[in-house]
Amino acid sequence: GGCAAARLDRRPASMAAAQPPPCSDCGRRDFEVDAVAGKATCRCGLEMPWRKPAAKAAKKGPPRIQKWYAEMSKRLGGVPAFVIKDAQRVYSLGIKDPNRRGCTDLGLALASLDHALCKISQLRTRADLLSATAHRVSPEELSTCSAAIARVTRSLPKGRGAAVPVAPTTPTLPGFVSLMCAELRLRGGWAKAAEAVAARVLEIGAGRDTHALTLAAAVCVLIVERHPPKDKVLPENIAAAAGLGEAAVIDSYTMDLLPHLQELLGASEQAILPRAPPRLSVPAPPVPDSSKPRPVSRRRKGRGGGPASASAGAVGRGGGEGLGVAGCGD
Repeated sequence: GGCAAARLDRRPASMAAAQPPPCSDCGRRDFEVDAVAGKATCRCGLEMPWRKPAAKAAKKGPPRIQKWYAEMSKRLGGVPAFVIKDAQRVYSLGIKDPNRRGCTDLGLALASLDHALCKISQLRTRADLLSATAHRVSPEELSTCSAAIARVTRSLPKGRGAAVPVAPTTPTLPGFVSLMCAELRLRGGWAKAAEAVAARVLEIGAGRDTHALTLAAAVCVLIVERHPPKDKVLPENIAAAAGLGEAAVIDSYTMDLLPHLQELLGASEQAILPRAPPRLSVPAPPVPDSSKPRPVSRRRKGRGGGPASASAGAVGRGGGEGLGVAGCGD
């Protein structure tokens, strides 16, 4: 018995924790476990309630591809968060392509990032991309993987059911604003206000010389500054989501939008609280007919303080007092 106990003690702690404690009568660990009934029976006959402890779920960190893209964003000086997500989706399709001969996983990841950057006109030279990988991908390999990614993306569905969130053409200012709102989780009235401000910016021609992505980030800054959401969004969060420096976003907000602040705020307020013009042609409500007899209340008079009993009591009291006055006058 002592040798068996010693052998059990040398087991890993996780394995030992899955066994019942020693028997309180004989000190043994030889149990017959009934997992359904939730009990363990020792050889000596002692029964004790016991259930196997639930295994602790291991903490899942971000996949390797997410870490790699995050590191690439730093090395490239900042990449919009929605572009990183777009590249990850394209990479997941490219890695499943059965015709990807001569393509490595790293080459496909880099080609997916290049494809996603080109879609928003944020071009990075091949030399910059290869340098960011410490030249672990050759130019020939990047060209081969780019051709494979282009073949895969041509077969993607277009429109609302598309697997890739970024449009195949370069987004305009409203498109960038929509992508930024989705990334910042600005929904409902905030998203409508941002889209209305973006449309008004295009109408008045503000920020013509500013890149549409930078201007979209500045629009988001204006919205969260003038219409603060419940979960506070800071300008640095907006700049990080756009993959830009905070100073560039604030400069666009100051130089491009603030000179037209009142007009842009008016557009945002109209989007949040639309006002319908009064309808003068609406007929007036019907006037009740006074000639019709009013229904008589059949409520039974009781002792309680209801309306009928209260009025009756008041009449009684008033009649008594009047009679008393008349009697004194006689």
